[in-house]
Amino acid sequence: MIMQKNISILHVNTSEAFGGLELYTIQLIKKIMESGIHTAIYCIKGSKIDEEAQKLGIKIYYGFKQARISFSDIKYLRKIIKYDHFQIIHSHTRQDVWLCSLSLLFLKDKKQIFSLYMSAPSKKDIIHKFIYSKVTAITSSSEILNERIRKNYPVLPEQVKLLRYGRDLSLYNKNLNDRKNIRESLNTSDNEYVIATMCRIDPGKGVKEIAESILHLKPEIKQKIKIWIMGEPTLHHTASDGTPVYETQAKELYDWLKQFIKSPEAENKIQLIPFQKNIVPYLNAMDIFVLGTYKETYSLSVIDAMAMGLPVIGTNSGGTPEQVLNNIRGFLIEPRSSKEIANAITKYVENPKLICEHGENAKKWVFSEHNWQNKVTKLQSLYSETLEK
Repeated sequence: MIMQKNISILHVNTSEAFGGLELYTIQLIKKIMESGIHTAIYCIKGSKIDEEAQKLGIKIYYGFKQARISFSDIKYLRKIIKYDHFQIIHSHTRQDVWLCSLSLLFLKDKKQIFSLYMSAPSKKDIIHKFIYSKVTAITSSSEILNERIRKNYPVLPEQVKLLRYGRDLSLYNKNLNDRKNIRESLNTSDNEYVIATMCRIDPGKGVKEIAESILHLKPEIKQKIKIWIMGEPTLHHTASDGTPVYETQAKELYDWLKQFIKSPEAENKIQLIPFQKNIVPYLNAMDIFVLGTYKETYSLSVIDAMAMGLPVIGTNSGGTPEQVLNNIRGFLIEPRSSKEIANAITKYVENPKLICEHGENAKKWVFSEHNWQNKVTKLQSLYSETLEK
């Protein structure tokens, strides 16, 4: 086996957004660096990934644009790989797989690992067979997603690997002061149940249904709860003066939310919270987490919530059933149904012991499946195995 200290990895993520995928890429690189592996990032200058990488002292190479085929990027990335002696290229988006595969043409002894965070539609046409012939391994955090990859992607079953997301679980500790302070700042009393979500404000995230669940709650339940929606609209791009420009549908939804929470029907029971880099104090103040996404591959926010011992109301789609496990770590509901969200909230408020039971089950599962040390150890092994192929 090749010694890990001699491995050199270039991560490629040219996304200009900043959601769970982008943040996780940075966190992963940080952990890999701490393990002693030489690593760097290829990203777009001025992106959020660039900003975070600079803060952490990660070596950065700047691409020209995010595109499947960018000849400037292919030429430059190829030069970096060749002359800076990177052995493995670790791509993080489907567009970047194209960039990396085309850059690796005719470069001997260079390997590509692709981490898939989204869905796995069919890729078995001749063009994708060519692109994925330059991929040595595909990883995901979900057994459900891995089965779809094996079915839909032009790779051998043994090339598909399960690598759970890692989390620094030592951070997720109950803190009564944090709970008290956050609740006071958001006009929430100690005896109210906080039902919360953390996500981009985007139609596909089911945020509207979460807000409208308030309309289906009985008065005696409604008076006992608060709904927190944490997040900002999906970013389209950042203007030259640094102003964020949001995607149209996401901005329209956000504007609707701001009006809806003022309506008599909402009864001051819904609180909008901007994106927070440090989410742990807010998790401390929550009681129940909701994932309303129509089709979530495998949610990082669910892992965060479970790590804090929160039960999860999640949609019965994508990889969420694998995470939630109905009536064990939470409740599964059908997507696009505000009424089903309300029914699940009611079950918990009427049976508070279930909050504790499901929350404890959730925490045990996350600590077993998602600790960083296990993730980094398995990834180190995969890097070494990849170079031996």
